[in-house]
Amino acid sequence: MEQLAWYKIAAPVAFVVGLAVLCAVKNLPRFRAMLLGIGLLSGYGMLQDQVSARLCPEYFTHFHNPIPGVTEPTLVGIAWGFLGAWWGGALFGYFAGLTATIGKRPPLRVKHLVLPMFLTVLAVGGAVAVTGWVVACYADQLNVEVDQYIAGPVPAERRRALMVVACYHQAAYLFSIAGSIACCVWVGWYRSQRVRGEPAA
Repeated sequence: MEQLAWYKIAAPVAFVVGLAVLCAVKNLPRFRAMLLGIGLLSGYGMLQDQVSARLCPEYFTHFHNPIPGVTEPTLVGIAWGFLGAWWGGALFGYFAGLTATIGKRPPLRVKHLVLPMFLTVLAVGGAVAVTGWVVACYADQLNVEVDQYIAGPVPAERRRALMVVACYHQAAYLFSIAGSIACCVWVGWYRSQRVRGEPAA
């Protein structure tokens, strides 16, 4: 597989750095929420991929375009954790910020989004952990084997781990989408409670 193109690495980094500079010089709540989302989801992605890179390093080195010069598991986890999650974090943060500020109701500040967004990411992590555990248990109980043609260079003793890692990575994307929607719904509800003067949890 060809190496990952340099611009696919440089562009996300440049975007995040540019966004951070913009947020530092201007008070733009939606973009600050976007930066928060990138930080939270990328941080989670890096932690998740520390596990993935050790369970089955081939998931990144043979089923993704390899990153030039990056082969050590910790660095692989950091790099792919960021590259795989930054854009989802940007969307998550922007839409949470949009929900917190759009319309005639008094807007929420970014500090009001920190806890619900953090809890959303925490819930995603919990759901992903359960997914990985369930897949691993059933793979063992049913003696599931990944076909050699599909597994390619993955050693036989790590082929089942390849399946587990692939499954919980897909679950991470799905739960992130669902969690982001739920978080935005909660933010909208919280704003409505504040307008009515009712206590909001």
